[in-house]
Amino acid sequence: MAPGLALVSGVSFLESLGVPIPALPVLLLAGSVAAEYRLSPIPLVIGSACGFWAGDLAWYALGRMQGRRVLGLLCVLSLNPDACVGRAERRFRRRPAVTVAAAKFIPGLSLMVAPLAGILRMSALQFAAIDAMSATAWSAVAVMTGVLYGTRVLPHVVRAQRAIGLLGVAAVAIVVIWKVYERRWLVRRYAVARVAAWELRKLLEADPSEVLVIDLRSEDAYSRSAQMVQGARRIPPGEFEHHIHTLPPDKEIVLYCT
Repeated sequence: MAPGLALVSGVSFLESLGVPIPALPVLLLAGSVAAEYRLSPIPLVIGSACGFWAGDLAWYALGRMQGRRVLGLLCVLSLNPDACVGRAERRFRRRPAVTVAAAKFIPGLSLMVAPLAGILRMSALQFAAIDAMSATAWSAVAVMTGVLYGTRVLPHVVRAQRAIGLLGVAAVAIVVIWKVYERRWLVRRYAVARVAAWELRKLLEADPSEVLVIDLRSEDAYSRSAQMVQGARRIPPGEFEHHIHTLPPDKEIVLYCT
């Protein structure tokens, strides 16, 4: 039982850190073995929950110490890292407790939520308590699914694990290739001339009604700045695509970003 418990805890911890090792097949298998040998599944649930919890606490601490640079690393494959960070932050600000509680059950969200909680200074005690309950609930669902289906789940887990591994490698390669191609294509197609600060000042002094300045700074840069171009329109970088149709076609548009 001890080696299996260590495996369950270790895999859960690594998945929580972001290592591409899925914990679900291991938890299903552990539950199946517990059912076959009539062992209590409670230690497996607790071990898995502790693994997830430890990884999340590490991300939380890193978020508090390093700030938004942590999310920048997580969004490295995003075409627009500032937009990725901005969207995640706005969702968390609306319902922080609910977001932490639901993160384990939403693919791709769990890795973002823990550092966000640290960055936005969510109470350490509140985060630890909610995250512990969420990790326990998710681990219980996974382990008990294996217990309920018993040994019948084993061959399916093995096949699924192989398929997930192959699909995961292929998906990562496709995403990386696509992002590199998309970034280069957009740069070639939509590259525009840069405007110096003094040039923009001359345009605004000559006829401000003919120029529209869009403030596309990141959430962090915008919140810390005490200055803003007079008459500029604020659009968060993650929402720009939703405002394109509202931009006047008869004006010269200047985008201001970090």
